[in-house]
This record gives sequence, structure tokens and C-alpha cells, in this order.
Amino acid sequence: MAKIWLDLASKLMERDWLELFGDPTKAAVTIVEAAMRAKNDCARLFLFSPRDIRTTEQGVFHWKNGRPIGRIDTCGGGATLVERAEDIDLSDPATVIHYNAYKCRQPLMQTVEDVQRLRIPTLEEYEQLFGKTVEACLALAEGRIDLAGDCNSGTFSFCVAMNGMSKALMDIYDEPELLHAMMEKGIDLCIQTAKFLISKGIRILRYNDSVANMTVISPDSWREFIKPNLTRFCTEVHAFCPEAKIYCHICGGVMPILEDLIETGLDCIAPLDPLGGNSIEEIRRKTGDRVMLMGGVNTLSFVNRTPEEIFEESARCIREGLQNNGRFAVGSGCALPGGTTLEGLLAMSRASAALENQF
Repeated sequence: MAKIWLDLASKLMERDWLELFGDPTKAAVTIVEAAMRAKNDCARLFLFSPRDIRTTEQGVFHWKNGRPIGRIDTCGGGATLVERAEDIDLSDPATVIHYNAYKCRQPLMQTVEDVQRLRIPTLEEYEQLFGKTVEACLALAEGRIDLAGDCNSGTFSFCVAMNGMSKALMDIYDEPELLHAMMEKGIDLCIQTAKFLISKGIRILRYNDSVANMTVISPDSWREFIKPNLTRFCTEVHAFCPEAKIYCHICGGVMPILEDLIETGLDCIAPLDPLGGNSIEEIRRKTGDRVMLMGGVNTLSFVNRTPEEIFEESARCIREGLQNNGRFAVGSGCALPGGTTLEGLLAMSRASAALENQF
């Protein structure tokens, strides 16, 4: 399972990625198609909100209510760089569900009262906004590839998206009450997203908290803020649908919190990028057969190494991940660089196929 984002997907499928920003279904379908072209077994399914994107001589802008509200980050993840906080409507379901499509220099939630302004959309609103997108991806994937529905983040990445990295970090010490309130609300949103995806037939769920890793925060802070909220997410989702499988996407180091991650109720830990100091062999030794692992292949290998070298690295990860009767899905250690080639992706898939019958 390679972590393919819009920029790479558009390249692999030879499409203009700027056009994808204005067409949520085409964007989601393109990522699934790119994963299939790379011979993956599973593709990430993202819920993109519609945006009115216009290109001018000054750049690419997001228009709303008859005027541009911000420039599109065409060099990064494609977010709208909003100039005024009031242009981000936290009562609008499309904005709330795809909140990380917006970035603002001003914090959006400075008080607990601000947190309460965020309205959790109804399942009917999810269906109206994203039902056709999910159905299109399911129809495309049927019998060919599994889909992992993205539930976004309700914990630290949610706080960073709302208030920026600096304030989110300082709030650990200065305003812990605000941080707790934000995460409780964020988890409510993630649970609702999961329920919608499950209602559409999705059984693999992705929970993202990219920045909640030991490269950024301490294990103690993780246990205080993230662990109880992630545990609630897993508990409520599994109660709603016992056969649903949840994996986390946490970039950076997770070695000090392996036991905690298992205790949350996660079914799988990912993406275990060696750039974050993770070792598949050591993680498998510590976790035994209690949890599935996913990922492991250095993201930079896909731009710095040959397909043959990627094959060997992938094969090593598979062997290490399947030790001690473990379950393992080989994949990229995080979102892949835009310079990734199809040949490199196919090398990882070939390694999986080559070792399939050895275990």
C-alpha cells in the first residue's frame, strides 16, 4: 500500500492536478486509479470538498461568494491559504469535513467557546456531499482493490490545522483545557466520518495524526492528550461496526509508544518510516503478533534508489514484518514524493508478490 497523494496520482494518470481541486469525485477516483496502476492491494479514499478554483495572472485562487478568499498552495498539499479567518465557516459541513483544505495565519479556535462553533455534520449531509464520490470509487475498485476510507484527524493534527503548529505546541503547556476540548470535538467529527464510510460499505479506516509523533511531542504529552481520544475513536467505531479495521498514520518516531498504540484498540500501526527512527524488525520483536504493521519503505528511496534497490528494501521489510507470526502490509513510510516513478512503485509490488508464497 503506497501512500499516493493528488500530485503523484495526477502525474501517474497524466492529468492536470489543478483541475482535480475543483472536482472531488475525479480527485478521489484519480488516487484509486493510480494505486491500481501501481498494482497496490489497497488505495486511500479521501473525501475532498468542492472548491471554485480559478487561475489568473497572479496565480491560482479559491473563490467564494464572488471573490478570492486565498491562494492555492500549488507547491504543497493544495490547501487554500486563507487571508481572513472569517472566510473559514466552521458551521458549513463541506468546510468542516475537509477542514485541512484550509490554512490560515490566524488561530481559528482560541477559546472553548470557539470550539463549540464547529458543527458536526449529519450523516445525511455527508451523503449529500460525498455519497456519489464514495460510490464511484467503490464501483471502480470492486474486485480489483480494497479501499481505506480516510477519517482525517481529531487530535494533534486537527489542532495544528485549526491553530497552527506553534500555538498547538504551546497549548500543551499554556492552555491544556483548550487542547482537550478541541480534541474531544475533533474525535466527534472523526467518529461521524467513520460512521458515514462504514454505512457506504467501507471496512478499512485510516486515522491520521501525522504530527503526533515522538519527533514533535513527548511520550508523556501523547499519553495525556492523544491516547484517550484515539482510544475513544477506536472503541466507538468498533462498537458501531465490529468488523471495521482501523489503522493509524503517524509520521515520525513511534517506538516509545508502541504499547500505548496497541492499547488504544488500533488494528494496525503505520506507516513506520525509517526516517522517523522506526525499525520494522525491532517493532515486530516488541509487538509480537498482537497488531498488524504497515509501511516501512523509506519515502526517499522512491526518488534516490533504483527499482532493484526498492525491491530489496521492500523484501527486507516484508521479512521483518512477518516475523513472530506477524501480519504485515508493505508500503511507503509516508506520502510519496512527486518525483516517484511508476517503476519504483511496481518494484515494491513485485517484492510483495515474490514473497507471498514464502510465508
